[in-house]
Amino acid sequence: MNMDPTQKSQPLIAHASDSTAESAAELNHYQHGHILRPAQYIPLSRLALQAVDANYPKLLLIISITIAVLITLGITIFGLINPDIPTSVTLSILPGYALLAVIIIKLIHMKAKRIAYGVFEHELVFREGLFWVSTTALPYTRLQHVNLSQGPAERKFNLVSLKCFSAGSGVAEIDLPGLNAELAEHLRQHLLAKAAASHQPIIEQPENDSDSSPENDTQTSADVEHQLTTAKAETSSEDTPHG
Repeated sequence: MNMDPTQKSQPLIAHASDSTAESAAELNHYQHGHILRPAQYIPLSRLALQAVDANYPKLLLIISITIAVLITLGITIFGLINPDIPTSVTLSILPGYALLAVIIIKLIHMKAKRIAYGVFEHELVFREGLFWVSTTALPYTRLQHVNLSQGPAERKFNLVSLKCFSAGSGVAEIDLPGLNAELAEHLRQHLLAKAAASHQPIIEQPENDSDSSPENDTQTSADVEHQLTTAKAETSSEDTPHG
């Protein structure tokens, strides 16, 4: 009884397709491994951050008080010269505004004192915020540019702001204000040197001479033996008498 060859090939084709599907499923399957407990996490490192220059909170305090006094004078003058607003209304608004201004000035001063930063071996860390605290870590491998800026009020207190730009970002990832001018310039050069060192390609170490020494020794000994054999052959040919 003759069997159709297609009947034999159909099971083989089906088996091959199943094997291909299983292989694809095994390749696409991601091995998660065992789940880690919190005790197995990488230990949390304590960040020893330092505050900015002490003159920076003072500068913001002076600027805030100056703005608050100017706004108070503006409200008072506008209320007194405007005949449609009674003087009693103007005087009743001023205490509320003064209390609000004091609260805002105090919060600005406290927020300025909470700004801190840390220069570590592989990254620069910046922390700010009073109620909502934000911590930014910028690795030196992503650092592209460092800029220093100084306004008229900052120049009076010898302060500058340091801005760090990362790769592929048009805005400063870290905007660190309130640094002493000399310290900021030193820090800028340090960060640029760290960034340049981290961007250098890794040079592969040459192979040890010990790996190639057996081959070299073998080649050297073979060359010496060949030279000795050649020399003996030439000597023997010269000593042989000619007929």
